[in-house]
Amino acid sequence: GKATGLGLISFAEALTELRPDLVVVLGDRFEILAAATAAMFANIPLAHISGGEITLGAFDDAIRHAVTKMASLHFPAAEPYRRRIIQMGERPEMVFTVGDPAVDVILHTPLLSRRELEASLGFPLARHNYLIAFHPPTRSSPAAAAAQFEMLLPELDARPESRLIFTLPNADCGGREIAARIQAFVASRPDKAAVFASLGYRRFLSLLSLVDALVGNSSSGIVEAPTFRTPSINIGDRQQGRLRSASVIDCAAEPTAIHRAFATLESDAYRRRLATAVNPYGDGGASERIVAILASCDLKRCYRKGFYDLPDEAGGSAVGEGGGNQGSGSGQ
Repeated sequence: GKATGLGLISFAEALTELRPDLVVVLGDRFEILAAATAAMFANIPLAHISGGEITLGAFDDAIRHAVTKMASLHFPAAEPYRRRIIQMGERPEMVFTVGDPAVDVILHTPLLSRRELEASLGFPLARHNYLIAFHPPTRSSPAAAAAQFEMLLPELDARPESRLIFTLPNADCGGREIAARIQAFVASRPDKAAVFASLGYRRFLSLLSLVDALVGNSSSGIVEAPTFRTPSINIGDRQQGRLRSASVIDCAAEPTAIHRAFATLESDAYRRRLATAVNPYGDGGASERIVAILASCDLKRCYRKGFYDLPDEAGGSAVGEGGGNQGSGSGQ
């Protein structure tokens, strides 16, 4: 909370100095709540990328929807998210389905070879390798978040021929408790496991393209991993509500369910499913679509939002006078 407050002060000062025509924010982290709030108070139009999604296991959910209500232009990643934004009272003609820019980053990032990656990491890979990215499910207490993570460790330990590469959790409440457990686990298994505070995007994507699976509860298992057709084991409810590729294996945060998820990963049926899996977050081009829409948009239309009421079955407004244009809108 304090970080968000300090961010609001600093963003307000920056916007006063810069006076941009438009502020563009992406996602659902607490820092974009500060940026969006500062833009709203400064009466600067706001465009929001990746709205309309649901992540029931994290308070990012509430942040994302709050930013949607402050924004005038919306760039969701998929059509169901576009419909949800309109359901929240946003004008259809201001909501554009564009895909997820994270896929663009993948397609434009030159990946490291296995040998280059091992040299950069200072850690040799083996025949089987797992990338573990586990963040606090912020709807749980820090102790409960750490307990969820610990349920994964026996399953990882049961794979003596594999290498484990951990990334430290984000700054959400409970992250320190999980980080301490990661560091203790890695310290006692230096030949088997390594931990990195941050891999950087090039190393992360290179590793993601090579590992047997991404394991944890990161959005990368939902959004980025399917582009590589890399399996992901998604633990718990942190990402509950997001669209899924067939490459994602969901399981509860408890030992038996995690064990079953790893068994699924190694099954022939799953391998057949993985071979035809597609990424629901698109196949690239989101950034170009966003830039083209921004270049052609009349920003004067962003200053008076109104509220778009969904039509009832008879064709009229379901609630009454909504104050917004009842246009048809067009997603891309």
